[in-house]
Amino acid sequence: MPKEKLRHVTLVGHMGSGKSTIGSLLGKLMNYDHADLDVVIANQAGRSIGVIFAEKGEKIFRDLEEQALESKLSTPDPLVISTGGGIVERSSNRRLLQEKSFVIWLHTDIKTLVKRVSRRSTRPLLKGKDPLEVLTKLDNERADLYAEIADLTIDTNNMKASNVSELLFDSLKSRLGVENE
Repeated sequence: MPKEKLRHVTLVGHMGSGKSTIGSLLGKLMNYDHADLDVVIANQAGRSIGVIFAEKGEKIFRDLEEQALESKLSTPDPLVISTGGGIVERSSNRRLLQEKSFVIWLHTDIKTLVKRVSRRSTRPLLKGKDPLEVLTKLDNERADLYAEIADLTIDTNNMKASNVSELLFDSLKSRLGVENE
């Protein structure tokens, strides 16, 4: 049995890169459960991510995010995990992701991200701000961190989520010994 056979698969990337949608589709293809960390955090806290940011601030949210990541990466059954864009900001999270999962960076150019995130205004980091400015700043802060921990990078520009998930599944089948039942 290959060492990597039963590893978690974690999706990282900026807001709007498709982590939640692609994670759900990929989980189905792989016969893995899917965990969206933002949903896990919101369910545990009993409030939306936006409310957590507004009431408690970003640091408390990042603490909750780190706890959720640790919890999901500790489960014995492999999962597909969709993370928040800022998961890479803490070195402890980057270490956990590298040690306990196969990390896929969903890389998307800033112009495409701006188009995608402008459709939904519920993202706390964009509240009352210019998406292009925010995403450019975040890309400058995070791109090297995503690249540092990624086992696989895929460009999601001009691709449908279903095509990305199928491409990833094909790539992961041989790498992780995953079978579609």
